[in-house]
Amino acid sequence: MSKLPKIQIRVPGTSANLGPGFDLMGMALKTYNTFSFTFPPIEEFVSELKGGMPPPFPKSEDLVWIAYRRYFEEFLPKVEPPPYLCKMDLNLPLKGGLGSSASAIVAGLSLAREVHKRKFLNDIVPLENRFLHFLASFEGHPDNTLPAYLGGLVFTYQMDEVHLRYVKKRFPNSVAVFAFTPEYAISTEESRKRLPTSYKTSDVIFNMSRVGAWMQFLDKRKFSDLQIALEDRIHTPYRVHSDFPIYSLLQKFKEKEIGICLSGSGPTLLLFTERKKAESVFAYLSLEIKTNLAEQMPFQLKRIQTDWEGTKISFF
Repeated sequence: MSKLPKIQIRVPGTSANLGPGFDLMGMALKTYNTFSFTFPPIEEFVSELKGGMPPPFPKSEDLVWIAYRRYFEEFLPKVEPPPYLCKMDLNLPLKGGLGSSASAIVAGLSLAREVHKRKFLNDIVPLENRFLHFLASFEGHPDNTLPAYLGGLVFTYQMDEVHLRYVKKRFPNSVAVFAFTPEYAISTEESRKRLPTSYKTSDVIFNMSRVGAWMQFLDKRKFSDLQIALEDRIHTPYRVHSDFPIYSLLQKFKEKEIGICLSGSGPTLLLFTERKKAESVFAYLSLEIKTNLAEQMPFQLKRIQTDWEGTKISFF
């Protein structure tokens, strides 16, 4: 039994679905939650924010702790998980559509595997594909957790109960990406309840064609292909409709040929334009949003880069 070092796990934010890739496709972004773990002689798990304040959620909703324990239940069922002290540096909005939940799950499972490797040397560590499958299955779909762990733009599908496959691509740097976050919370669980239980065949075919358009865009890097690739009939129309607080604003953006997709279940949206137009489009977006939204609710608008590295684990 070896002594555990301090373990720091940095997890990128993610944008899931990317239009038609519902529950299958997502992209890692250069905005991060960082979790630092030490293992002092304590009997209880302790989590706190960077400045020593308690987290903005009860322990029953602490997904780092839940994921950490779930790993042991799955791979080390006869072992009591060693308690930790976790300091969280949270930069992703809670329930904002940028993968804050996925970052916690990835951190908890990654930590548990590192503890497994270092402290329980006689127990077999799951192979990478088995770990990825468990990670992908945690929320029931892999579109946030896999990009958060692997980095890049990832299309993932499960083969069976223990195997999955994924395709990882670079998002073209010829396109600029902006994250637009109106500051109101959306529950993913409640948002999913709005989705129909069945779809018309024509809508399913439509979405399949748009996933094909994504492949064309990633190959040829033409912005006009991306505009088509972002179209969706499976989840977006049920989440972004005339009652959506910024619906009319988004219609203006589309008229300016700005690509738009809901990030996860929202409220964050990703906005896309050609890189050569980035400065002028950002100025336009800033003015329109400030003019039409500022009095109704706070918001954030920032240019954001895509992340290729994924989860980074450091030891001290």
